[in-house]
Amino acid sequence: MKFVQTFLLSFFVLANMARANTFGSDMTDLWWNANESGWGVTAAHQGDVVFLTFFVYGMDNRPTFYTASTTYSGSTGQGAYVFSGPMYQTSGPWHGMFFNPNLVGVRQVGTATFTAFLEAAALTYNVDGVLVTKSLTRQTFRANTMTGQYGGVINQSQSGCANPFDSGSAEVTAGISMSNSATTLSMTTNSGGQVCTYTGDYIQTGRMGSSTGTYVCPGISGTYDLFELEATPRSITGRFTARDNLCSQITGRFAAVKR
Repeated sequence: MKFVQTFLLSFFVLANMARANTFGSDMTDLWWNANESGWGVTAAHQGDVVFLTFFVYGMDNRPTFYTASTTYSGSTGQGAYVFSGPMYQTSGPWHGMFFNPNLVGVRQVGTATFTAFLEAAALTYNVDGVLVTKSLTRQTFRANTMTGQYGGVINQSQSGCANPFDSGSAEVTAGISMSNSATTLSMTTNSGGQVCTYTGDYIQTGRMGSSTGTYVCPGISGTYDLFELEATPRSITGRFTARDNLCSQITGRFAAVKR
């Protein structure tokens, strides 16, 4: 198999490194409705549970504290993940005094359902019989900085290849040089001496980044879509799809650590 178009091989090893949860996407983020700035929901994803913290307001227009522990219950026909569970209102001692756990009160007020794609979600919840339905997206307040040198692993599958021997799956190691701004991304990868270059846009959506562009390797040229791109101070991970002059469908994931 033409070593994986070294395309994604090198960088696009964005091999969606398995996260702390068992799903293809991590829902952890700050979610909001851009047309209703002033309230939102924070999601913390662990295993099959998404814990939601609501910052909303009561009938008196004062801040009200709600939480919901939602558990994965399946997916929709469109591929969205569905999490549902009980919703609670919590009260407790004034923050300026010694904390007394005996003064904490918890009351179930209803249920919440969080139906999420990678970058958008539908939130439905009820509080004491009042039903609320909202459309949400991940909130972006800073773009990730991924500029640097990395070493990583790429796992990739390809099909629809002109040469049947190029079809199949492979896993390779690669050196990656990446540079990004708030709107552009460029990258060079080196896998076993085969060097590829990638150039495209860059879009940040909450914790997740994405890029669409073109790549060139020796004898190979094509287009890519990189998504679920995440960065920490020490690593990058992600997933991708691509197509080029050798294969019509390429999918994969990658993980790389900073050098």
